[in-house]
Amino acid sequence: MKRMWKSLDYSLVLPFIILCTLGLIMVYSTSSIVVVLKFSDKPLTYFFVKQLKALGIGVVAMVALAVIPYEFWRKRLFVWLLYGGSIGVLVLLLFKGTKANGAQLWLFGVQPSEFVKIAFILLISRFFARRQETGTALWQGVVPVGLYILVIFGLMLKPDLGTSLILGGMLLCMLFCSGIRPNKFISRTLLLSPVWVPLLYFSMKFVISRMPVYQQARFIAYEDPFGTQQTFGYQLVSSFVAIASGGFSGLGLGNSVQKLGYLPEPHTDFILAVVSEELGFLGVAIILGCLLLLIVRSLRLAQRSQDSFGSMIAIGVAGMLGIQTFINVGGITGIIPLTGVPLPFISSGGSSLMASCMAVGLLLNVSSAVRRQDKSAAPENQQARPQLAVVK
Repeated sequence: MKRMWKSLDYSLVLPFIILCTLGLIMVYSTSSIVVVLKFSDKPLTYFFVKQLKALGIGVVAMVALAVIPYEFWRKRLFVWLLYGGSIGVLVLLLFKGTKANGAQLWLFGVQPSEFVKIAFILLISRFFARRQETGTALWQGVVPVGLYILVIFGLMLKPDLGTSLILGGMLLCMLFCSGIRPNKFISRTLLLSPVWVPLLYFSMKFVISRMPVYQQARFIAYEDPFGTQQTFGYQLVSSFVAIASGGFSGLGLGNSVQKLGYLPEPHTDFILAVVSEELGFLGVAIILGCLLLLIVRSLRLAQRSQDSFGSMIAIGVAGMLGIQTFINVGGITGIIPLTGVPLPFISSGGSSLMASCMAVGLLLNVSSAVRRQDKSAAPENQQARPQLAVVK
C-alpha cells in the first residue's frame, strides 16, 4: 500500500481531488433550489447524493483502469467488443432512449454517449499507434475505423450534437499528433478544397435545417442574446448576469440569485456561471486552473511516453477534457452557441463524472508506465556516463 501511494502521480491526483470536491459542493449549492421547484417530493440532497454515488463508482472504475496495464485494451477481442458495443448501445438509444431537454440521451438511467468517448479514445489510439509502429501509410487499414467514425457521428448527430463536436475535436487532435507531416497534410487539404468545402457547406446547411427547434433556438440566442432576452436568449443573458455579479471573490457560497429560477439548469450546463456568482473570479480560476493542469500533464505524458499507444491515449484524454471545457465555458459566455455539454468533474451528471474519472484512470496508467520506462532507462544512462577518476 505504501509503495502504491508513493507511485501515484500527484500532479494528476491533486487537481482531480480539488475538482471533485468543488464539484460536489457546487452541485449541492445549485441543485437544492431545483429540487424545491421541480422535485418537491425529493429531499434537498437528491442531486448531491446521486453525484456522490456516481463519484464512488467513478473512483472504482478509475482505480481499475489505473491498475490494469493499458496494453490490455489493444487486444483484438476487446477492440471488436468496443466496436460492436458502442455502436449497438447508440442504436438502442435511438429506439429506447429517454428524452431530456429535447435530446434523446438517456438509456436505463445513464448517458451512453459519455462512455463512448472513452471507447473512442482507445480505438482511435490503437489505430494511430499501429500506423506509427508499422510505418504504414495512414490510409492503410482505415476502412473499419472510418466506418466506425461515420456510424458514431451519424448516430450522435441527431440526439447529441455536443458529443459529436467533442468526438470530432478529439479526432482532429489525435490526427495532428499522430506523426503526420503537416506540410503534406495542409497541401493535400488545400488541393482537395474544391471537393470538401462545398460538401461541408451543404452538409452543415442540411444539418442546421433538420435541427430540432430547441437547437435552432440556441443559434438564434447566440446571434442576438439581448434582442431575444424574453424568449430564446433568456438563459444566456441570465448567465451573463451571474458571471458579472460575482466580481473577484463572489457573493458567497449559496448566495446566488440567478439560480433561483432564472437559470433553467444551474446545476448542469450553467454551473460555472453560478460558481462565478458565488465564488467569483477566484473560484472560476481554481476550477479552470485544475482542468488546465490535467490537460498540460496529459500532453507532457504523451511527449515523454515511448509507447505509441500510451502516448495517443494521453493525447485523446487531453483533447476530451480540453474541448469539453471549451464548449461549456464558450457556451455560457456567448463565445459559441450553447450545446448542452457539461463541465468535467463539476456539472451534475453521473455519467459525465464517471467518464471523466475513467479518463483520469487511463492517465494514471500511462503515468505509471512512463515512470517504469524512466527507471529502466536510468541505469543505462548511468553506465553510459564517463566515470570520474580519483587522483591521489
